[in-house]
Amino acid sequence: MKDWDRVHDEIGKLIEEGVIWGASYGFVREGELSSFYRGVQGAVKPWSERALGPGMFYDLASLTKVTGTAVRILQLIQEGKLEFSTPVQAVLKRFSQPEIKVENLLLHNSGLPAEIPDKASLTADNIRDRLYETRPEAAPGERYCYSDPGFMLLGLMVEELDGTSLDESYRKHIFGPLGLNQTSYHPKGEMGQFIPEEHTQERGWICGEVHDSKAYLMGESGSAGLFSTLDDMLHFVKAWLNQDERLISRELFEKVEHTCQFDRTYGWGVEYGPGTLYHSGFTGTSILMDVDTGEGLVLLTNRIHPSRENVEFLDRRKRINRLWLGKN
Repeated sequence: MKDWDRVHDEIGKLIEEGVIWGASYGFVREGELSSFYRGVQGAVKPWSERALGPGMFYDLASLTKVTGTAVRILQLIQEGKLEFSTPVQAVLKRFSQPEIKVENLLLHNSGLPAEIPDKASLTADNIRDRLYETRPEAAPGERYCYSDPGFMLLGLMVEELDGTSLDESYRKHIFGPLGLNQTSYHPKGEMGQFIPEEHTQERGWICGEVHDSKAYLMGESGSAGLFSTLDDMLHFVKAWLNQDERLISRELFEKVEHTCQFDRTYGWGVEYGPGTLYHSGFTGTSILMDVDTGEGLVLLTNRIHPSRENVEFLDRRKRINRLWLGKN
């Protein structure tokens, strides 16, 4: 049985103890949405003087993989433009590995590494070439490795097949049909609507532009880069839990929800057990769904503000997820 009240308490403690500065979070329950905004945007002025509220944009980071890229790839499979067994090289001719298939990338079992090697030397001019040249560390299907390059390749496949940018593709095929008008790679709003992220030597305060360095170089990436609000993410989760066919067919929903290899399904993780789908983003975002009960939890924070050294939040979030699922 889910412990909704303790989730509220635990998030409150995170803010009171200074683990995070604030949180925008909400639930999908019995088809109804509930939203909560607690704390402030950040650690220093002007963000420390701005209370969190509706309409504020979070860098979703790797939630891009499941709210955008995986959905569009599944749609392309549904449209007959791809198959799970399609070799990536059949679409991306310059990719160097003919044996890796679409399904391998979706399941993170392609053998590709977690990052493009020698990441520090990447530039806007060389990142695509380096991505195409990335070599696997294991045979496809042999083991799990959460791979940003894998989803970057899926994003390039979407661009190639749709003949347009990722932003245009996802707005046309995913966000537009669902009415998610605040979800985009290039959100429009006042600076006070954007949640601050990390301060780095190279870029200073990052706010209103993507944090992920690879997505920053590419402009738009299948692995990261979308921005959204709590309200849009709650409506996305509601659509998924309702098996809304504006996303994908019921047959594909069932395939996603009943596939499990190395605690993964297509895009999503299932580490919290059968009947759950989970994904998080490096910036401090996460979605957890209990597909059996039709309930969902969206938690948006900027845990990397002012620094990515804040790792305590990661363990505390696991506790929140388990509390919500009634496993603590």
